[in-house]
Amino acid sequence: AIGGCHYSRTPMALVWEIIRQKKKGLVISKSITATEGDLFLVAGTTRHIITSWFSPGVTWGVSRVMRHYVQSGEAIFEEWSHMSLGLRYRAGAMGIPFMPVRSMLGSDVFKRLKDIKEMKCPFTGDLLALVPALNPDVAIIHVQKADPFGNAQIDGFPFMDKDIALAADKVILTTEQIIDNSEIRRAPDQTDIPFFCVDAVVEAPFGSLPHESYGLYEPDFNHMDMYVKLMMEKTVDGVKDYLDQYFYSPK
Repeated sequence: AIGGCHYSRTPMALVWEIIRQKKKGLVISKSITATEGDLFLVAGTTRHIITSWFSPGVTWGVSRVMRHYVQSGEAIFEEWSHMSLGLRYRAGAMGIPFMPVRSMLGSDVFKRLKDIKEMKCPFTGDLLALVPALNPDVAIIHVQKADPFGNAQIDGFPFMDKDIALAADKVILTTEQIIDNSEIRRAPDQTDIPFFCVDAVVEAPFGSLPHESYGLYEPDFNHMDMYVKLMMEKTVDGVKDYLDQYFYSPK
């Protein structure tokens, strides 16, 4: 599971490292997938992405790389609604096998999903959808501040990261800065991810670039425009060129 949402607080430093190490065969889940999804597909890191939307950004439209791999049958794009994906992580965080919801009932998204069931509520008789818990083997999450033990504070929208951290078997945090535990103790109510579910903490300043980290830096839109131009014009070959220049070549 990848923390953040779209191009906000994506753990790009860890994405870079996963691709650099040439990991293969991963199933990736994320709330709204952005450019990292293209990179994972072209690098061969994954052939199965679970998400609720897949695009470099609203202004650039649907990813042509995703369309290429899915329409050719080379990869699976498993689409859930935003709400249902979040509730799958929530069920995983709560330690329950599924969550009863109204989300997606009556939609074509519901009809296309295999891992979903219906039931009548035993109390009201209403029809409900049952979404299965999502418990990732590993979660990678970027935050603004964390202490060495893994107590993390998130500025701005927390997205689904709290539930992802509790649902996952292992959690790797990158943080813009490592702060002293005394700072955490001064404002314990601001701890979004607690130490007991974190396995590793990595200090990675600007660890979301070219995406944003709320309160610290905006997306590098010039860089993203350049990337999208490559991706739109040359599709897979364009992303290969990008990976060669920015991921594989730098020491």
